[in-house]
Amino acid sequence: MAENRGRPSEQVVKLDKWVLETDDITYYYDRKKNPNGCWRSVSHDTTKYPKPDINQRMYGKSPVVMVFKSSNRSNAKTKIKVFRKNIDYVLTAKKLPGVPEKSIILDVGVGNSFIEEYKEKYKLK
Repeated sequence: MAENRGRPSEQVVKLDKWVLETDDITYYYDRKKNPNGCWRSVSHDTTKYPKPDINQRMYGKSPVVMVFKSSNRSNAKTKIKVFRKNIDYVLTAKKLPGVPEKSIILDVGVGNSFIEEYKEKYKLK
């Protein structure tokens, strides 16, 4: 029998599930759920951060003017929409009345002066 003069072979056992705990985060690994890395991490930080408050008050009766295209097509119609809400609400809302979900926002401004400016710039009626 030939003698193996190289490095002795090791019996390596690959784990399917394991947990890695650090001081502030616990990582959960499972090869069936995610073969490339951890599938869940839990923070041990007990401080509570307040949820950001989006104030929906208007800016002193100034309207929010939005110009958008109805889709990403080259022949899509350009439209203008005036909202009487806060600009933060208009920019972060998932669905706005009168604005399709596929629309592309071109410009947003706060104030009456933007209505006329955008009408001239985009040649709207």
